Amino acid sequence: MGGVGGGLLFAQQDAQYSQYMFNQLALNPAYAGSRDVLATSLLYRNQWTGIKGAPTTASLSVQAPLRKKKIGVGAEIFSDKLGPKNISALLLSYAYRIRLGKGKLAFGLRMGMYNYVFDWNKMDYKDQNDVYNQIGKRDSKFTGTGDFGVYYYARTFYWGFGATHLNQGKIIKSDIDSSARQAIHYFMPIGKAFEVGNVVLNPSMLIKGAANAPSEIDLTMNVQLKERLWLGVSYRSRYGVVFLTQYKINDKMKAGYSFDYGINKIGRAGKGSHEIMIGYDINLHGTKMVMPRYL
Repeated sequence: MGGVGGGLLFAQQDAQYSQYMFNQLALNPAYAGSRDVLATSLLYRNQWTGIKGAPTTASLSVQAPLRKKKIGVGAEIFSDKLGPKNISALLLSYAYRIRLGKGKLAFGLRMGMYNYVFDWNKMDYKDQNDVYNQIGKRDSKFTGTGDFGVYYYARTFYWGFGATHLNQGKIIKSDIDSSARQAIHYFMPIGKAFEVGNVVLNPSMLIKGAANAPSEIDLTMNVQLKERLWLGVSYRSRYGVVFLTQYKINDKMKAGYSFDYGINKIGRAGKGSHEIMIGYDINLHGTKMVMPRYL
């Protein structure tokens, strides 16, 4: 994912997740509370291990429905490092849900604060007169964000649309580049589950894009075996393939892993990406989960 600010290209502003289908809060604030439990998720992603300074991401999210209300809330903290840039953030989500047909339709809002830190000593300047030649300096910029989303889900189906950074906040101090801003990103996931005996087939698709950057599509097929083990494969347009798995350790805890392998130039140079996820659920209100098998 990317965006352009002035003469500087800010590639992949928002972190990328290969296991998005198991926790969509990062894509859409309307997802908050949809699993009807207090759900926590810890994730670490090491992208393009063969490239020095490639993205690494760590995130922790917590979400839950409020008792006897149509409201879901969520919170996320994360750190995303890419070369000389280090981003950390605290995000708070609010979702309001109504019944629609056999499922529920949720509307979500998210507010939060980002801290962009640029260590210019890590830059390799070919042009010493470049406006971004700030050797010896380290800049920090706090920027707010405003996000919006809608999410519809039933027992075997989900669809959502989320848009982030609608305010397009500045990410570099104005004395360097006043046009460097957050790019608006959008995410639209859709998935459907099919029961075939004791096996669940779960095809899904994610369309994602950003201002001044081409859209991408992830096509995924997940298979659930014996209600505990997920095995899946994804095709990511203009990049390559993703192999993923998740295991339900018990009724509360699950662990997942994915491996990305790019077949384009940067993917081959990167020698793969690894992503590890651990989730833990607590049923606070003693209610039955709406979709215990598919989301």
